Amino acid sequence: MPVDVDFSLALNDRTGKLFLGREIIAGLGERVASVRYGRLAGFPGSEFGRRLAGRLTHWETTARVFLPGLAASLPRLRTVHPTLHLDPLSVTRHRLEARDIVLCHDVGPITHARYFAPRVDALYAHSYAAIRAAKPHMVFVSRTSQQAFHALYGEDYPSSTVIYIPVRRQVAEAPESRPAGIGAHFLLTVGSLGRRKNQARCIEAFARSGLAGQGWQYVLIGGNEPGAEDAIDLGNRTPGVVLSGYTSEAELRWLYRHAGGFVLMSLLEGFGMPVIEAAEHGLPCLVTANSVFLEVGGPSMLHADATDVAAIAQGMRALALMPASERAARVAGSRAHLAAFERSRVLGQWCQLIDRHAGAAR
Repeated sequence: MPVDVDFSLALNDRTGKLFLGREIIAGLGERVASVRYGRLAGFPGSEFGRRLAGRLTHWETTARVFLPGLAASLPRLRTVHPTLHLDPLSVTRHRLEARDIVLCHDVGPITHARYFAPRVDALYAHSYAAIRAAKPHMVFVSRTSQQAFHALYGEDYPSSTVIYIPVRRQVAEAPESRPAGIGAHFLLTVGSLGRRKNQARCIEAFARSGLAGQGWQYVLIGGNEPGAEDAIDLGNRTPGVVLSGYTSEAELRWLYRHAGGFVLMSLLEGFGMPVIEAAEHGLPCLVTANSVFLEVGGPSMLHADATDVAAIAQGMRALALMPASERAARVAGSRAHLAAFERSRVLGQWCQLIDRHAGAAR
């Protein structure tokens, strides 16, 4: 039996969740009966329509949590098929049932609310309470996220499955384009700027490493999250640091293919796709010790305490000055670990999951 998919996050989200959702829907093919975007049965045909639908969907989600009396006149969504929720927030607009399936990236908004925008924790707390009550099938993007969820919300669910995020084909394929202002030697970080991603400490570490005086740059790619101002201010004052904001896919490909190493010292992640993409492009990586990055990146990752600027600086120097033999060994080890994220394998796991758990019509 097919499933209906709630892909409302596509109205507002431009992070890895958007790309993953597209991959899952495409991979499931005929197993998908319909895709819902908020209250719409199809994606808006214009940018204005997308923005309007996104605002209305956000309003309904927040009203369900903060103004339940006002939202009560809107009936909760329920279809004849089981529903696959590609983000826990969408369950607030549905009558959630045990036959449904919910994809959870992480419980960071609950455990580390300070890294997120105001009230995001309340929205997710409401969603997770509904999930705890209905006990649907659960899917997680990492064992780390799975363990964190069950520690908070119990383990008595009909199923709990880890399916990793597949490597995006468009990152590895197609032409590249060199961004302006980037030299021959640079370290790369990809991810939204903010407190959670810890770029301010990384910029301080780069300054302490002395690499700028040896002709190296530190290039940071991504939009802004809460706390971005500190990283931007420090980056603008630090020699060798390049804050590029968003880049095109062609420019991102060039950066991955030509960087001397990859740095991601985030304080909180559910998965960390940039680490996988960096490894796929043959980059040695410096990541947060005792984090999900070691699960998804494998034992060949360099790692350091993300709160220790001196340790990060030492790791950056180790990346930049790594002997060719060590670089080759670490890259080979990382690429061997990538088998778990091969696209056909991951999407096959999604197909098997739907075939196994999509329940009978009611």
